[in-house]
Amino acid sequence: MRLQHIWYILLSSFLLGALGCSRGIVKTGDLTYEWKCDQEADQALMREEYEEAILLHKKLLDKNPSNGLALYHIGYAYGCLGEHEMEISYYEEAVSKGYRTGSIFFNLGMAYGETGGLQDSVSAFKRGIEIAPDNPDLHFGLAVAYQRASYYDLSEAEFLKAIELNPESLDSRFYLGLQYAETGDNVKAREQAVKIMEIDRDSPFAVEILARIE
Repeated sequence: MRLQHIWYILLSSFLLGALGCSRGIVKTGDLTYEWKCDQEADQALMREEYEEAILLHKKLLDKNPSNGLALYHIGYAYGCLGEHEMEISYYEEAVSKGYRTGSIFFNLGMAYGETGGLQDSVSAFKRGIEIAPDNPDLHFGLAVAYQRASYYDLSEAEFLKAIELNPESLDSRFYLGLQYAETGDNVKAREQAVKIMEIDRDSPFAVEILARIE
């Protein structure tokens, strides 16, 4: 499998952020936005009953159409159902209402990537980095988007930034190691494999990188 055909490791499950959606507070400049959902809607999402979660969150929107947190969670539920166009629509609406966090921009970048919108994917990750420059997952997502477009210098820089922010990121080291192996830099590829084994001796990522080198 060549690099341009590798897409995102599905990290959104732990990047949902405020999954406990009974309360969500986001500060933007001098403004503070606060939204609330209810326990029933929250529990449906936690149980992975996504269609029910969508219906319950939409009832909340009937009462408060500007509830950015509810919009975010509806988008997340649609994404888990594989309906990425709907996912994007709700994420963008949540952002327009003021819900701007690293996690929503990460998920938005992934969603655009799933639909083939590579430029929009890059833009979403950059929008996230503007507000959360020290979020390693956003740099990882941007790196993979660049990698998919074969912009290897840009992807290398973003992977290295993600690793700087989180030296134990197996995902960043794995994708970077694959890129080095694919582009013929076997020394650097092996270095990443060794680092991965130092972090997790049982990780299959190091084995995969070494196999690509061979």
